[in-house]
Amino acid sequence: MHALPRLGLLFVLTAPVFAQNDFALDKVTTGRLGTALQLRVLGAPSNAAMFVMLSQTGGPTPISLVDANDTRSVEVGLDLFPDWFFTFADGLGAATPSIFVPNDIAFQGLTLHWQTFTFPGALTTIGQISNDVVTQFGSSGSTTTAPSALLVPRAFSTAFANTQNSSGHKVVIAGGGGGTLTSSTGLATSELFDFRELSVQPGPTMSSARALHQSVTLTDGRVLMIGGVDALGAVLTSCEIYDPVANTFTPTGNLGTARALHAAVRLADGRVMAAGGTSSMVDALTLVTNVRNSTEIYNPATGTWSGSANLGGFRLLPSLSLLPNNRVLVAGGLEVSFFFGIPVSAGTTANCQTYNPATNSWAAAAALPGARTGHQYNQVTLASGRILITGGLAVAVNIATQALTTTPLNNACYYDQPTNTWTSVAMANARSLHSATLLPDGRVVVCGGAQGTIDLPIPLADVEIFSPTTNSWSPSTALPTPRTAHNAQLLPDGSLALFGGQDAVATTNSISLLRF
Repeated sequence: MHALPRLGLLFVLTAPVFAQNDFALDKVTTGRLGTALQLRVLGAPSNAAMFVMLSQTGGPTPISLVDANDTRSVEVGLDLFPDWFFTFADGLGAATPSIFVPNDIAFQGLTLHWQTFTFPGALTTIGQISNDVVTQFGSSGSTTTAPSALLVPRAFSTAFANTQNSSGHKVVIAGGGGGTLTSSTGLATSELFDFRELSVQPGPTMSSARALHQSVTLTDGRVLMIGGVDALGAVLTSCEIYDPVANTFTPTGNLGTARALHAAVRLADGRVMAAGGTSSMVDALTLVTNVRNSTEIYNPATGTWSGSANLGGFRLLPSLSLLPNNRVLVAGGLEVSFFFGIPVSAGTTANCQTYNPATNSWAAAAALPGARTGHQYNQVTLASGRILITGGLAVAVNIATQALTTTPLNNACYYDQPTNTWTSVAMANARSLHSATLLPDGRVVVCGGAQGTIDLPIPLADVEIFSPTTNSWSPSTALPTPRTAHNAQLLPDGSLALFGGQDAVATTNSISLLRF
């Protein structure tokens, strides 16, 4: 381990060229203040000596002054040249260089560029050169702003990891746009967040603009995009597949029924279920009039949807969860009652059911401790297999006036499948449209969300952490700015990235990084 050592080198590098990617360099830890920042080298020449370079700039810096015949470059500057240090790859070409990050607030948000090279080369002074990586330091529980932002402000999008690309881990942020939960409009574009470089680049374009859609990762790593609304707010039947190797979206079979504000889950056998939602969002009356009780199942082998057993009620924004016994739990939602096809009442329900794929049937399950909807976006399966549901909305709809009364909830609860029971574990703050993420140590971090109403949300900066060991919540450092309707993705080094959403003013393109 190194603490920013001061080492001298025998050559000077100056002026710009292109970088190399002869072997892999990645980040292992988050760069939390007071801990070791650990890097990992894979695929280098066996037993090679190598230098670890770091800089506050991305270069590029050419190697021509060291070796006039070497036209390559490195993607670091020379400002931290005295801090470069050397290490050795083992017999398999692996190494784990690290430095200690002082527990000093002056390092908060410091961004560094890293690259390694072996020496000597067969025909040049420098041998092979790794890819570059970018790190950012921060204290435990704190938030730093990533050095890059989304290219377009996005809320109500989906985000998922692509680990099958050739240049390390990327996060795909697809669709989304502006508006509210009941009046959103979608984009067809996507963006790629590069974990190695903390940078953003344009991603492939979807076949349809969409927001409020669901994305489900299939067993082969492809991702199914399901329904949502288009650029005009019309509800979609269309679906498409993201191929992580080709980095493309391709249309696949359409839903039998247009769906937005629906739920989706991958079944144990690899198929995907979509349930509930609405097929029209023109206004509040059409929204509730067109709420569905139907479910559909997608078969990745054929690329087609087929009808499945109906839910026990017409539900908007319920949650679907795969249970340890391979059955599916549907919980809560906004339930609509009809009289000869005319909606007569609409409000949140606490009803739950479980689906048995073997019999294609639903059976009653224990009711939620309190009625809620909108919790599909932030449910988490704990390491124990329990299903944790946090916050959401209590909603009542006046059919005659089309008025919606919404109340954010602070209630959280978890479902235990073997005992068919729910246990309440209330949060300190009520919230909806927040993120909930399972951390590597088994805790769950809840970020942001909103209070207020659906039409006039008041975003929150509050962060809370749930411990499944003690079944209790504890506060964490608040976000620097409020955020709701955003995406959260856990990165390979254990840091948490928050993408886009809406702040106190408008839809945002900012990316925040948290360390725990």
